[in-house]
Amino acid sequence: MITQQQADALIAMAKEADRDDVFVWEINQSQNETMEAVENRKIQFVLSLKRSPYRIRLHCRTRDRDIGLVRVDDSLHHINPDGTEIRNQPHIHIYREGYPDLVWAEPIDWYDVHNPMATLQRFLDEIRGRFPNGYQLSLL
Repeated sequence: MITQQQADALIAMAKEADRDDVFVWEINQSQNETMEAVENRKIQFVLSLKRSPYRIRLHCRTRDRDIGLVRVDDSLHHINPDGTEIRNQPHIHIYREGYPDLVWAEPIDWYDVHNPMATLQRFLDEIRGRFPNGYQLSLL
């Protein structure tokens, strides 16, 4: 595990996808993209992306130790460790020290399965990530 300060610093780092072309977000496929910290290319992350007509899954974690930092979840029910519940609303999980597997969540209002590009852009904003050569949805 890492400290909250370390996790916050990792999330706050500007990140760029390690690719020389446009990222094409395929439908009904899991895709993993390596991202590097802009200030220190040795610090790497994995951005996992999956979309279908019914669901979007996005997750950012460290590459070296596979520590989850931020994840969007479309499950309509979630119970936090303190007993608070999120019902009928997508939510975002953000690392909390002392709790493995991103068990704490907060509701979000920007998840939209019908607008995957806007959902992806908002998630990239949350993790300070970008695709330098752009991104697009697959046509098929």
